[in-house]
Amino acid sequence: MDNFNAKASIQEAHAPPASWYFEQRYQDIERYEIFSKQWLAVSRVNTLVEPGHFVSGCTAQEPWLIARQEDQSLKAFANVCRHNGTEVASGKGHCQEFVCPYHGWTYELDGRLKKAPQLGARDNFKRADHGLKEISVQLFGPLLLLNIQQGAPSPKLTELEQRLTAMSWQDLRYVKSQSYTLNCNWKVFVDNYLDGGYHVGHLHKNLASKIDLESYQTEIFDNFSIQSVSGGDINDMRLGSDALYAWVYPNLMINRYGPMLDINTVTPLTPTTCRVDFDWYFDKKCDNAFIEEAIGESQQVQDEDIAICESLQVGMGSSHYIPGPYAPKIEHAKY
Repeated sequence: MDNFNAKASIQEAHAPPASWYFEQRYQDIERYEIFSKQWLAVSRVNTLVEPGHFVSGCTAQEPWLIARQEDQSLKAFANVCRHNGTEVASGKGHCQEFVCPYHGWTYELDGRLKKAPQLGARDNFKRADHGLKEISVQLFGPLLLLNIQQGAPSPKLTELEQRLTAMSWQDLRYVKSQSYTLNCNWKVFVDNYLDGGYHVGHLHKNLASKIDLESYQTEIFDNFSIQSVSGGDINDMRLGSDALYAWVYPNLMINRYGPMLDINTVTPLTPTTCRVDFDWYFDKKCDNAFIEEAIGESQQVQDEDIAICESLQVGMGSSHYIPGPYAPKIEHAKY
């Protein structure tokens, strides 16, 4: 890490060393110093409509569980039985209590321990001390954000939420999800997203023909960035007149354009693989034919990004790779 100068100007800076994208030690650092401390988008709020609805998952080796309570509030827990650590819920669904599949320890919807079968008499055992460990959950538009720390301060996303609300993201309907597994480090995918549109004109020629790349700009905030661009083709119904591409540290991308919204999250799997989850939302007036065509064009862009990210991962593994300079004319931002 000493070989990278984070304080260098954009005119003097070079890309990070390849070891950051290959070695397990850096992924371990990221798990404990980034993913275990930040707010992460883990699911959609429309999965938890009624009391008893729950959704579970595992992000950066941290199993989690979110449940809609009887009073319509949300609670999130570490999905870890207080007996021996087995996950007490799997996938998503509806229930009145959570039962560990291993030994039957049972928890109320609010996480309190209800039953510990055959535990017998034990000194100093207090049922109230053995409920599921509560962690932090918060709504952000259609998303459920999670922080594995209890009582974590709310993320500072007011400016981004105001801009997305002005673009009526709250009025769109969820349509489809798709997951991709990429043979690249998760940061390769993020780097590709954040290069200020540098790659768009060359890699995404169909997309580039419909936007005004000269209008591309990037703004930097405390824990997120916003890239924006104007549509060059006013007759293109998918892209519309303006587009907003927001990245929320460390792994959330929100893309609002035309009558569409797509949300991407990237999750590290190994040092050289990651998973990208896509959700698509559309204006309620969009018909099925338009939706199918628009998702097809979106997936074309994704396929192009997957191919280039995987190629970059291969190239960085070469003994001949030396981190190159940035392009100050386009790889820059205002703060």
